[in-house]
Amino acid sequence: MKNLLRQVAVFFGAVILGYLVAGIGSLSDLLIFANLKFLPRIPWLLPVTAIWLWVYWRYANGSWWPQSTSEERRLLANAGPVPRQVWIWSMIAGGLSFVSVLAVGFITPRLAEIPRDAFKLPIDFSAYPSWMVISIILAISVIAGVAEEMGYRGYMLTGIQRRFGWIAGTLVSGFIFFMDHHLSHAYATYAFLPFFMIVSALHALLVYFTGSIRPSIVLHAFFDFCVIPVQYGLLGSIPVSPVLKTGIDSSFIVEIIVILLFGIASVPAFRKLRAVAEQKKTAKTPVKDSWRLAVRK
Repeated sequence: MKNLLRQVAVFFGAVILGYLVAGIGSLSDLLIFANLKFLPRIPWLLPVTAIWLWVYWRYANGSWWPQSTSEERRLLANAGPVPRQVWIWSMIAGGLSFVSVLAVGFITPRLAEIPRDAFKLPIDFSAYPSWMVISIILAISVIAGVAEEMGYRGYMLTGIQRRFGWIAGTLVSGFIFFMDHHLSHAYATYAFLPFFMIVSALHALLVYFTGSIRPSIVLHAFFDFCVIPVQYGLLGSIPVSPVLKTGIDSSFIVEIIVILLFGIASVPAFRKLRAVAEQKKTAKTPVKDSWRLAVRK
């Protein structure tokens, strides 16, 4: 009974801690609204956001007081450096797979009844200069990349997988990742649950192979920066007309082709990433990287 209670405490402790870590990092989103209220034509949020995320990153990754939790924070963050070749192949494999899964995201509104108003930003960007809009999208993307990967694929995934395994960690962190968006974004209905679970699984796979959340942070921020303008109608728009009513059209066919081509192309890329990562891991000295090996076990 005590062992069961301990397991339950570890599980929910990892979920709550990961959610809080992601939420604390995302507090810097408030800087966007502050910037739009004070000096709305000067993107001062960028340097302030950079400072906030630097402090957040350092502390979450084990720096500063209290020293008694420093090593545990570093282990949970799982944010160590990545060898150059592993970086390259993580970008290739991750890039190909995320193009495929983003096409899944674009095709989801065609298969479900999701109103166009669900893809509407709470801010009217038409009153602001283009450099301000770009600065805000950049800030949103980087904040999401750092905070969500640190919280969900760092603290939460690591905390769960150490006791319950990678599959449990991936599924649970993926579902909580979806619920976070479901409660805060109108478009993220349950129709988008498969999309968020696949995204989370790909991030978890990158962490598993590379031993770090750093590649996931870069890919997360990059694709958010590319997709947000389209997602919210700032640059083009996402088709939302149900394919069952309108019939199969050219955009639907293109999305299917992108899903298949990029998804298939990512398979050998991930195999190469795994091979390179294993080669680099074998060449490392046990003392230097013992903490990362401990996380992966």
